[in-house]
Amino acid sequence: MAFDLSSLLESRSVSLIMGIVNTSGDSFSETAAESGADSAVSRALELLQNGADILDIGGESTRPGAKTVSVEEELNRVIPVLKEIKHLRPDAICSIDTRHGEVAAAALDAGAEIINDVSMLRESPEIAGLVARHNAALILSHSRGTPQDMMSEKNCIYSGNIAETVAAELGSAAAIARQAGVAERNILLDPGIGFAKTSEQCWELLRDLEKVSPLSKMLIGVSRKSFLGELTGEKIPARRGGATLAVELDLAQRGAGMIRTHAVKELKQALTVMRQLEKIRKIRS
Repeated sequence: MAFDLSSLLESRSVSLIMGIVNTSGDSFSETAAESGADSAVSRALELLQNGADILDIGGESTRPGAKTVSVEEELNRVIPVLKEIKHLRPDAICSIDTRHGEVAAAALDAGAEIINDVSMLRESPEIAGLVARHNAALILSHSRGTPQDMMSEKNCIYSGNIAETVAAELGSAAAIARQAGVAERNILLDPGIGFAKTSEQCWELLRDLEKVSPLSKMLIGVSRKSFLGELTGEKIPARRGGATLAVELDLAQRGAGMIRTHAVKELKQALTVMRQLEKIRKIRS
């Protein structure tokens, strides 16, 4: 059955929540000791219980400076977790965070509905065709270079308005996806906050997100990222929860289609309260 991401987004009354499931041990979410298959499955089930609409499963960290892993290792980390989640929760919508065609192919065969490609098809353009053949969805996250060099000076140079440049580069990737047969309704754009962008550029991009795409058709992830730490002085990513939630609520109020986060429970509660406050304001008026 064809997956329809557009219908899922349109059915929402508030931003959809994408919960992060790390299996790499090199992430803002878990340590290496907590990232085995059993732990990842447990975390996934907990995220679903806490209100995640979609799970984003990754076997290779793509944060700036992260170490590369072999495709074989990534497959060994991701596919067993995906299969077990689908066994235990067949209704769960699963996204696979990968830059590699082999991983995308195996994940789609195992039942993943979404491929989340932080390389915008640069590293494995065949991912677009794979997604199209499976009638799946594709998230294109803006970045430049690789995790190892994306924060180099050359990759952080943007001429003119950064949001307009990001929009153009994402637009080119989306055109490649459409040419490969990916349905327009199944393409979602992510501005790539923190990827090949300085802290100042992240804030500028957040300010001008509407220049990239309608927010209702975007996935945005700011969870625990370094630009929040630079502003608040908090060096430990796991302690940036308050800063993260502040930005996430702003994004939700602006109409973001989907928010990618580590703290699903907290965001779900905050969105519930935000929606209630909106209701009582309407009654009062």
